[in-house]
Amino acid sequence: MPLGKAAKYGYLNAHCHVVRSQLIDREKLKELASSRSIGELSSALNETAYAPFITSISAEGIHHGLSRTFEHQRHRLLGFFKQRELEIFTLFFVKKYALLDDKNALINVSNPEEVFRQIDKAYIDLLKKSLLVLPLSQRRQLKKMVGSYFDLLNLYNLVKFRLLYRQSVEETLSYMLPFAAHFKMDELSSLCSVENLQALSERVHGVLGGKFDSYDSFRKVLYRYHHRLLQSVWSGYPFSIALPFSLLRLIEIEMMDLRAITEGVSFGLDPKEILSMTVGT
Repeated sequence: MPLGKAAKYGYLNAHCHVVRSQLIDREKLKELASSRSIGELSSALNETAYAPFITSISAEGIHHGLSRTFEHQRHRLLGFFKQRELEIFTLFFVKKYALLDDKNALINVSNPEEVFRQIDKAYIDLLKKSLLVLPLSQRRQLKKMVGSYFDLLNLYNLVKFRLLYRQSVEETLSYMLPFAAHFKMDELSSLCSVENLQALSERVHGVLGGKFDSYDSFRKVLYRYHHRLLQSVWSGYPFSIALPFSLLRLIEIEMMDLRAITEGVSFGLDPKEILSMTVGT
């Protein structure tokens, strides 16, 4: 490896590990969830990496600060990559949010569900194509992490449409996204035969790494599975772009928890109830 490239990757590797060490742990989440006001929550966040970006003491100010922090980290991490390496990051961390705008703009068309499925399929095709330009080892790492994200979404959809809404197997499968780390379409089709969460737990706990008997525990087990696959790339050598990808996704999940805590504190919810809204390990 050329010296310049080695130095660049050495810096990125060190930076990723530093930022990862600053992620909020479960004890800190509990402390934040116990805040009695937005002012107290904002003060507690002064001890985190989000502090420089939260410029007003309000729920809106915290939400805006979280978004600004993520944008700062994304630009800082990705500034060293070539365009072909950037494509998977742009698709996953930018385009997936733009898809919501695309769908909202088409909400009044005839048969919007079919239109949305076509949008999702085109997006998945672009994701798969972006992985093909990468070295095989990096492609495998990223496919595993991205696949676990879609495993999470597909199992959510199975519970929502099959177990809660009692839609048919065919209708339920029409909501599934064709990307997976473990739960491919044949397996998802087979899982549609379960009658309740407990039965689903028995079928999938070996892969997910835990059992569940309620929606809250199901959600937490899913995210622990996704988190485990995100963490799996951190001991590898040499440096891989899977590292900043994992880091950005971990930050994204952390921000989701902080948004939930901000909303919970705003509405004066009990700390235990607020904490149940989070998924951080």
